[in-house]
Amino acid sequence: MQLNSNELRQIRSFYEQEKFQLIAKLQHVEEVLARLDGGRNEISDGAAPPVLEEVPLAKLRPGRPKKQPTVGEVKVKKAGRPKKRGPKSVWGNFILRRLRQCDRPLSYAELVRDAMVMKNLPASKEKNAKASILNAAFRLRTHLNKVDTVGLSGKKEKFLVLCSWLDADGKLKAPYDAVFANLANTPMEDRGRKPRRPSGETATETTPKVSPPSAAAKPARKKALAKKAAAKPEVEVEMA
Repeated sequence: MQLNSNELRQIRSFYEQEKFQLIAKLQHVEEVLARLDGGRNEISDGAAPPVLEEVPLAKLRPGRPKKQPTVGEVKVKKAGRPKKRGPKSVWGNFILRRLRQCDRPLSYAELVRDAMVMKNLPASKEKNAKASILNAAFRLRTHLNKVDTVGLSGKKEKFLVLCSWLDADGKLKAPYDAVFANLANTPMEDRGRKPRRPSGETATETTPKVSPPSAAAKPARKKALAKKAAAKPEVEVEMA
């Protein structure tokens, strides 16, 4: 191992400091033992080690440990733009918007069904949609305190509700309590306000399409109207 002069100075300074501290501790121990043996000399607090000159650290090279900050040193944060957060979850907004639209408690199964229909997702994406809704609901409930869950004893199905629908005891206010009592005993297929798919996706291949009149049919129609208009005066003369 090869050390340059600066590194040798640092190592020597460190071990000299350790030496002075050990000498001071040894002197203190000897004074205590002497006093215990019947001596009358006062026990000193220990000689303070001399302050050695601090050797500036050389420029760090690969493999060398970083310099530790001294006591009382305050790290100043550099001014600049704060770190940009990631994109907001669209599923949290979807849950809140759907609760306000239906104005009633919604189960997780209903929210998954509504997401599949309203976002026009294929059946292969149902697991992803369910996981996204569960994660977004957990964040809204535990971190943002915007929604909560309610359920009936003896039933596993949980319903999401807005926190504004709950009273101080965590129970549903009127009329949501009565609505929830009816919903819990109603199959999901019979619950109201079902979503519809986007209008652009409702057309099917079997739906008959009415084509607009062709350009060739327009002149023929104009000629027939002109012929009909020209025949009217002749009829009036014969009647006279």
